[in-house]
Amino acid sequence: MKIILSNDDGIYSEGLLVLAETLAGENEVTIIAPERERSAISHAITLREPIILKKKEIVPNVKAYAATGTPADCMKIALLSFCDQPDCVAVGLNPGSNLSTDIVYSGTVAAASEANMLSVPAFAFSMDDSKDGKFYFETGAKAAKEMLSKLDLKAAPKGVFLNINVPNVPFEEIKGYKLTTLGKTKFHERYLHRTDPGGNDYFWISGVLLPDDEDANSDYLAIKQNFISVTPLNSNFTSEPKTEEVKVWLKDLLHE
Repeated sequence: MKIILSNDDGIYSEGLLVLAETLAGENEVTIIAPERERSAISHAITLREPIILKKKEIVPNVKAYAATGTPADCMKIALLSFCDQPDCVAVGLNPGSNLSTDIVYSGTVAAASEANMLSVPAFAFSMDDSKDGKFYFETGAKAAKEMLSKLDLKAAPKGVFLNINVPNVPFEEIKGYKLTTLGKTKFHERYLHRTDPGGNDYFWISGVLLPDDEDANSDYLAIKQNFISVTPLNSNFTSEPKTEEVKVWLKDLLHE
């Protein structure tokens, strides 16, 4: 199988390296990832400067390239200009979950979404947050390998990509996979307002996680119960279930 790997944490991220080493044995793996961390950059692309690609030697038998651009840039370059058509794209392993509203900001999810828009089966892999700084990347890599080997990629629903969040525990503690929806849990954010020695105002983001998930199928609850959360996403933001309500709301504008 031909697999393109990327991430938003930079080409030397431990999660990416563990994932590449795990998948490389039985697959043809190519890495195109940002040269530095680009977390929370969402779906940004580079418009006003060239994107430089540099070959790197990081994992045996894996072609690897560091790009000066964003995660979405990496996907566009790989799939439109630089690589042969892959069987799928895998993004991660991200050191930290991408749940609920996190996906709006996530460069990890954005790279998978870009691949999806370019009609390539795509998977975003993230590990749950760590309380002590330790990440069980081997657990996430084993899960990724299992999923990619068992799923019929040609049968993937058109326009759908998968956002996978893996509990940050040893693999033997994983209870299985669970099909989930995006949860409601999110950070209550605030910005610390300070002044530097030059008298300039500056702001530093802070926040507190507010669990707010009662739905048994939410992604947040699944990983807290040691299930691997598998959430199907698409790149179409149209709110189809609310279309009739929107028509009523806009009736004076639409003259209906």
